[in-house]
Amino acid sequence: MAGRRESQKQEREARVLRAATVLFARRGFERTTMQDIARRARLAVGTIYNYFRSKPEIILALVQRDTLAGLEAGEAMLKDPPGDPVVAVQTLLEEAVAPFARHDRDLWRELTAAALRDPGLTHGFFAADVRVIALLAALLRELSARGDLRADLDPGRGAVCLYGIFFSLWMGHLIDESVTYETFRAELRACVALAMHGYLERAQGGSP
Repeated sequence: MAGRRESQKQEREARVLRAATVLFARRGFERTTMQDIARRARLAVGTIYNYFRSKPEIILALVQRDTLAGLEAGEAMLKDPPGDPVVAVQTLLEEAVAPFARHDRDLWRELTAAALRDPGLTHGFFAADVRVIALLAALLRELSARGDLRADLDPGRGAVCLYGIFFSLWMGHLIDESVTYETFRAELRACVALAMHGYLERAQGGSP
């Protein structure tokens, strides 16, 4: 019986997410109501509230579903990172953030604002970011073990610095309409390369 209830829960959640995806794309976040989502999902509004307290929670579920693929790609890359350490970090970050482009800026803005207001959303919103930092730290440890990075580099701090570059550029993309996703990616590659050259300095025989 418990298995049947869980199966029903998953099926209903999937229906809600499918309906929300279509409606957000067609009407936009603001113009789509929970009632609209319920009608398209063929569920009672009260049923939807059993699974999602608000539209931002629905967005968070969509984002978590899509970013999981990027994180898994990043984890797979760790097993055989590119020989060039700069390219390795660029590749990991691009794999991890590629799914972000599946949702438009309005959804990201709404989710970011809601997560900062609602402690109940904060953990879920930043869970992917925590995993990205962990992946970066693991990659830096691997590159250090290969002798590609400065011996005094702390992988954890290095990962936080690299994540900070990503986060700053991503916020710029959300705030400034003129910053396209392609521009964001190009700036991310350039800034990561700049930071990584500092990490490589001693490993490649530069002055301390």
